[in-house]
Amino acid sequence: MASRRDELNAYTFARKRMVGAFLQPGGGGNDEDAPRPLRAVLPSFVVAAVVVAGFGMWGVLKPAAPPNWDNGKYILQGKSSTTRYVILNDGPNKEPTLHQVLNMASARLVLAAGATVLSVADDVLDKYPRRGATIGIPYAPDKLPKKDDAGKQKLWSVCDTKSKQNAQSTVGQSVFIAADQDEKTLKDPARVLDENQALYIQEPNLDAKTDGSFYLVDSNGVKHAIGTYNQTDEQINALKLALFGQSPEAQRVTKDWTNTLADGYPVQFPDIPGLGDKAQNSHLDMSDSKQKKVGRLLSFQDAFYVVGLDHLYQITPFQYQLMKYDPRMISVYGSSSEAKADPINASDINKLQPQIDNHLMTEHPDMPTHQLKAVNIGEKPRTVICSTYAGAEQDGRIKRTVWADGEYPAKVSANSLSAHVTAGHGLLYRAVDGDTLDASGQASSGSYFLITDAGLRYSLPASTAAPTADGSSAPAAPAAPAAKAEANEAQARLDYKDVLPPQVPAAWSKLVPAGPVLDTTAAAQPQNA
Repeated sequence: MASRRDELNAYTFARKRMVGAFLQPGGGGNDEDAPRPLRAVLPSFVVAAVVVAGFGMWGVLKPAAPPNWDNGKYILQGKSSTTRYVILNDGPNKEPTLHQVLNMASARLVLAAGATVLSVADDVLDKYPRRGATIGIPYAPDKLPKKDDAGKQKLWSVCDTKSKQNAQSTVGQSVFIAADQDEKTLKDPARVLDENQALYIQEPNLDAKTDGSFYLVDSNGVKHAIGTYNQTDEQINALKLALFGQSPEAQRVTKDWTNTLADGYPVQFPDIPGLGDKAQNSHLDMSDSKQKKVGRLLSFQDAFYVVGLDHLYQITPFQYQLMKYDPRMISVYGSSSEAKADPINASDINKLQPQIDNHLMTEHPDMPTHQLKAVNIGEKPRTVICSTYAGAEQDGRIKRTVWADGEYPAKVSANSLSAHVTAGHGLLYRAVDGDTLDASGQASSGSYFLITDAGLRYSLPASTAAPTADGSSAPAAPAAPAAKAEANEAQARLDYKDVLPPQVPAAWSKLVPAGPVLDTTAAAQPQNA
C-alpha cells in the first residue's frame, strides 16, 4: 500500500506533466524549465497594441467627407441625423449654397436627373460656410416607389360597404391599389363574381322626392337599369321580383362607385309579337295543342323558347328567368298557375327549324345570358362590393371585375383620408378619360400622376406651365406617338425617365386623395415659415 509520501510525489509529477503539455519547455530538457505564462502572452499584447494604434492613425488620417461631396450632384444625408440637404448655385454671386430639404421628392426635383444619395458626417455639414433657407414642397412624398415597380400596372379597386341601416349617408368607401397578396385577394375566384352572380344596388336619391336609380350589376362590371322610364310600376316591380325575389332591398352605393361601371342596356321583358293582355293562338304547327299559345315557354335539352304568332323564339336562360314573371303571362297561364317551360318533343323542334328565330339572344350583346343570383342581398349577403379595374382588353376596352365579400380586401384604418396602397409599392401612371383606352397600353394623352404607399396621388406637370387653381397642371398638347417614351422633366428628375406610365381610367384615379403638385419650380421655393 502506497504511503502518503508516495501519493504526494505522484501528484507533483502529474501536475508538472500537465503544465509542460500546455507550455513550451525552455529547451534544457528538464521538466522544471517550463516558461512563465507572461513569456507566452506578451507577443499577443504587442500585436494588439499595433492594431489599435493602426486604427487610431486611420481615424486621424481618414477624410472627414467623401471626395467632391459638395459638387452639387448629390442628395446629402447626415450620417446621424438623416437630414437631407442639397447644394445649389443660388448664392448672391451664384456660389454654392447648402440647403436643407423637406423631403426626398423635393431633393430630387431640384437636382439634375440621376442624382444619388451620399452620406456625410453631420459636423461636416454643420461647418459648411454658406447655408441657405430650407426648401421643398410641403407634404411631398419622402418615400418613392422603386423604378422597376413604378411602371408596373396594379389592380385598382373601389369598394363600398353597406351600413347597418343601409342609409346613403353612412355608406363606407375605400380605394385599393393592390399588389402582391392584396392583388391575390382581389383575384380570388371565390369572391370575384362569376357569370351566374350579380349585385343589386341603388344610386343616391336625385332629390328629396326622387329615388335613385336601381341597377343590376353583372360580373363584367356592367350596370343595367331595372326597367325604363316609360314602363309602369307593375312592370318594374315584376322585373325586380324575377331577378331578386320577394321584397328585395337594394344595397345603397355612392355615385362615385357606379361611375366606375360600364353602362349597359336596361333590363326589360323580351318583346314577343302577339303577346299581350289577351291570349292568342299561334300559327305554328305543334303536336301539343296546349303549347300553341303565344307566350308559352318551352324547353328542349338546355335551350329555352317562347311561342310567337309565326315564329318560335329562342331565348337565353336570363331571358327565361325574366319571362316567367312577365305580367303578360297571366293571359297565357292564368293567375293561379306558375309560368314555367314545358318540354317540347324532338319531332316538333325538327319540324319547326325554319320558324325558329334567335335574334332575341343577340339583340343586346352586353346583356347577361345566364340565370343570375344577387350575392349582396338575402341570406348571408356579401355587402362589401368592389369595382375593379384590371387593365385593358386587346381592343382597348376597359377590363372590369366585380368582387364581393363580408370584409374589405385588406385592412384599412378607420376614417382614413387616403387610399390603401400595398406597402412598398407605388405607380407612375396616366389618368385618361373615356371607356376605351389606347390598345397599345400606353396613353398618348392624359395627366401624369405618381402614387406612393402613403395613399396619395401627386400630379406631375407634363410641361413647365404653372399649376391651375385646383392644383392640377394646365392641359398639355397630346404627345406624338414617337414622343411617348420621352419623360417630362419632373419624371426624369424623380428617377423615372425610362418608365412608360400605364393607363388608369380617370373614374378610379380621381377617387385617390390628391397631394401637392410635384413641380421643379415649387421644389426650390424657400420654406421659412
